[in-house]
Amino acid sequence: MHMKLPVLSSAKNLKGQRIFLRVDWNVPVKGAFASEDSLKLTQPLAYIKQLAERGAIVLIATHLGRPKGREAELSASRLATRLSTHNFNPQFLGEALDTKEGLAKAQDLVQRAKPGKVFLLENVRFYAGEEKNDPKLAKAYASLADIFVNDAFASSHRKHASIVGIAKPLPHFAGPDLVKEVAALEKLLLKPKHPYLAIIGGAKLTTKLPIIKTLLKIADKVLIGGAMAHAFYAAKRMEIGKSFVEKEGISVARKMLKNPKIVLPLDAVVAKKVAPGAAARTALVSAIKKSDAIGDIGPKTMLAWSAEIRKAKTLVWNGPLGVADIPAFSHGSLVIARAMAMRSKGKAYGVVGGGDTLPVIAASGMGEWFDYVSTAGGAMLEFIANRGKLPGLDVLKK
Repeated sequence: MHMKLPVLSSAKNLKGQRIFLRVDWNVPVKGAFASEDSLKLTQPLAYIKQLAERGAIVLIATHLGRPKGREAELSASRLATRLSTHNFNPQFLGEALDTKEGLAKAQDLVQRAKPGKVFLLENVRFYAGEEKNDPKLAKAYASLADIFVNDAFASSHRKHASIVGIAKPLPHFAGPDLVKEVAALEKLLLKPKHPYLAIIGGAKLTTKLPIIKTLLKIADKVLIGGAMAHAFYAAKRMEIGKSFVEKEGISVARKMLKNPKIVLPLDAVVAKKVAPGAAARTALVSAIKKSDAIGDIGPKTMLAWSAEIRKAKTLVWNGPLGVADIPAFSHGSLVIARAMAMRSKGKAYGVVGGGDTLPVIAASGMGEWFDYVSTAGGAMLEFIANRGKLPGLDVLKK
């Protein structure tokens, strides 16, 4: 059952058609701007330009951060500077669409726009009704457009007005990046090749529990790293010293201890404190001291897991295996990234994703060798956990 998503026909006459295009431009507006943020911004540009060349009037909508109200520093207008460096200058349309005056002004501007005009709307999370999927707000969005296109896979696990609500009153389609992401992730669920190896890292076991449960049904082995593994050690009453552990995760881990598919690290990189400049050493998991804090998987684990990767035909990885932003605790994630990249695109089908994993992939310098690198964190996890069902996708199929 391959997901059939409606796409906008290349034969359709778009001259003067107003398209409300939802993208995922949730990137930092100040400070460091990493390569994966740049990728998020540039990915939809070719499609936007193509729609404009076909005579459409394009209204781009995105969320930005988690504003509690209308905070100036999270205005979508801040994206204009980032976009101008890519020779892309949409007109910012900052009218408040949840007010009568703002909506009327926006409708007038869009009505008078010439074919090929591109607007950038204000941060959708400035509206109280966005996250509540308020029908009134969805109606306001829809009044500006003739067609809705969702090209924001990373937001499609949210039941928000600019993802779900707007799709109901308008003819709706999936954008090319969303289609590509769904096709790549579907391969992990539909008739995957075996041996199937899943590597799940990160800090909190409860967050990743739904995806682990699904993967335990379809994969042959699920390798668990990061601080999530500490919950399993604690459940086994092993010493974890001063290592971070999610309290709620311990009882969850206890229920999963007997599952033969779960593989835990054999050794760890430890220090008195997981901090830059710490004197790190390796220790077997059974020999952790009270004064130790675990910061990464150890060399024995790196070797054993790399050997497992070399046998796999399907690989999926989400979440770093240590505190990867501190050099002394980044080796485990980098070794696994390289082992997986060397196996992907050929002998195995390899997918990697998640916000915290992307900097590791960038640092490994082997991003191009994976079959697919997903920039969607939560949406990727939920897509796999729910076997392809997400609110933003379900509404497009109706």
